[in-house]
Amino acid sequence: MSINSTLKAALEPIAPVEADTYQGSKGTYITIGYNSVAADYGDDEPDHEVFLVSVHLFAPTGENTIAKRRAIKKALAAAGMTWPSYTNSSDKDGQHHVFECETAQAAGVE
Repeated sequence: MSINSTLKAALEPIAPVEADTYQGSKGTYITIGYNSVAADYGDDEPDHEVFLVSVHLFAPTGENTIAKRRAIKKALAAAGMTWPSYTNSSDKDGQHHVFECETAQAAGVE
């Protein structure tokens, strides 16, 4: 299973999820993205890749998102990610909550 499909399956029960850019019409949604880093080299090739995952919850100002934020952390951990760090990046335009975590897979699987 790809990183995107794993993340979507874990997070869809919480809010609509799109990789990179959300183009839907809901006011509350999640976007996902990741970078990968090669690890565990042997014979000049990596055996694993570490994926640095970034999950962004967007919501209108004033919406209570506490339950969604808790659910995101639990869903990521249940999907095999490390427990995420959290940053509140909200501003006058709305809520923006950022969750960062990691996971690893065999090299070449994305």
